[in-house]
Amino acid sequence: MADLVEAVSGKGLGFVLRDVPDPTLADQLDADSLSQLTMLWWQLAACAEMTFAPLEAILPLLPDESILRRALETEDADLLFSSIWTLDPGHTGYRLWRPLDDRDWRDLLALMDTYRRIRRIAADTGVSVWE
Repeated sequence: MADLVEAVSGKGLGFVLRDVPDPTLADQLDADSLSQLTMLWWQLAACAEMTFAPLEAILPLLPDESILRRALETEDADLLFSSIWTLDPGHTGYRLWRPLDDRDWRDLLALMDTYRRIRRIAADTGVSVWE
């Protein structure tokens, strides 16, 4: 997953996801591992606002060959959802939160807390995080 995360300085929320996970992982991982990987990817996508950020801000940060870039550029949700397993959000607790060890759980909570703080400070000060 680390190869999909790229730090961004000066705009956004500190990082972007360069693409979706390699589709061949679906054949290599068991269902529990694949569900945890994809749900973690969606959590990271939410914290980076990958499907919410203005396209003019996010597209230049993504590689040309990225499936994610192509899906965002063409506004093709089907391409995105067919490229990464999208489980029912109601499974998040059991499939992602429950199996995380304590350190990973604290890291995930810290990431979500940081996201909220950035967004609240931006709103309070009238600053756009994407400009």
